[in-house]
This record gives sequence, structure tokens and C-alpha cells, in this order.
Amino acid sequence: MSLQILQKPERTVAEETMTVKPHVERVESKPSREVSQRYTAAWESCPAPAKLESEILSGTHHQVQNVKVRCDHAGITVYGVSSSYYLKQLVTQTVQTFAPSIPLMNRVLVQAK
Repeated sequence: MSLQILQKPERTVAEETMTVKPHVERVESKPSREVSQRYTAAWESCPAPAKLESEILSGTHHQVQNVKVRCDHAGITVYGVSSSYYLKQLVTQTVQTFAPSIPLMNRVLVQAK
């Protein structure tokens, strides 16, 4: 076995940082208009919260109590109380059926009886 001696790199850390800086500036200067248009198009197909609440209740056979749906810039948030994780999963599948491209936060609380 032979030992290899590690050599000091030719560039210093400060020089490497200088080469990365222009790359970061290019990334930050991209227009955000394209991103906002993509999310705006997704929100146009968002169903009304009242409709989603009724679909969740019918999809879970009224076994999820206190269902509340909130839509905001972050996506759809569903609140409620269920007796099993299976019902919580049904809530997720029901909402994704009607709004597949919108982010979903399932805040349904599972409480064992």
C-alpha cells in the first residue's frame, strides 16, 4: 500500500465564493411572473370550500365531524375530527379528486373512541 500526500488546493475558499456569486445573482434575477401565472391558472379550477365540505362528508359517509375547508394562497387546508386514519386518507383522496393540482394540508385530527 502506498500513501498519497494530499496537496493543498490551488484556489482559496474566498476565490471559490467569488465564482459562485454571479451564479446566485442570475438565479435571483429570473422573473417571477411565469411562476405566479402557473399558480393562478391552478387556482382558477379550485372548487368552492362549501362544495368540498359537502363532498368530504358524503365521501366519508358523515363519519368525519366538524369539517371545515379553507382556501388561501398556500393551498387547501382541511380541518375536522375522525375516528380512524382510513377516514383521514379518504378526506385527502376526495379533495385531490376535485383539485389535483392545488397543494393540500390535511389537518384532520384522529381520535380513537
